[in-house]
Amino acid sequence: MFRSAFRRLLAIDDPPERTALAFSVGVFIAFSPFLGFHTIVATLLAFLFRFNKVAIYTGTFINNPFLTLVPIIVASYAIGAFILGRPLKIPPSGVELLKSPQLFSGDYYRRIFVQSRSVVEPFAIGGMVLSVVCSVLVYPITLRALRAYRSRRTR
Repeated sequence: MFRSAFRRLLAIDDPPERTALAFSVGVFIAFSPFLGFHTIVATLLAFLFRFNKVAIYTGTFINNPFLTLVPIIVASYAIGAFILGRPLKIPPSGVELLKSPQLFSGDYYRRIFVQSRSVVEPFAIGGMVLSVVCSVLVYPITLRALRAYRSRRTR
């Protein structure tokens, strides 16, 4: 799935710098702690800044519920807990919230609010750190790949 999306990313006619920027903004969104709103944020930014939608969605969908969501959540929490000087072990009540997110339930958000200090705060801080680091790292890599692909294609 990601391979076919990356092939479509390589075929975009936008300048490589703009495509790499849109992809890295998508990666920023993917690692952000705004679970359930990634696609909405990507769509708004794509329209607002006229980013290529394939590029921004490809970056955004690096975070998907089937393969990468749990590792990203765990890494975000661990980084945030480390930064805040808190134990890396998630409290059992927090584990239950993360194992079964019910994004369309008001009770879920009430429970998150109650657990916010011990779970959400480290997750949000770690998620923002991961967002910045990953998006900054992926921009030059994507730009180099796009330029290499286009130079081979023009030969």
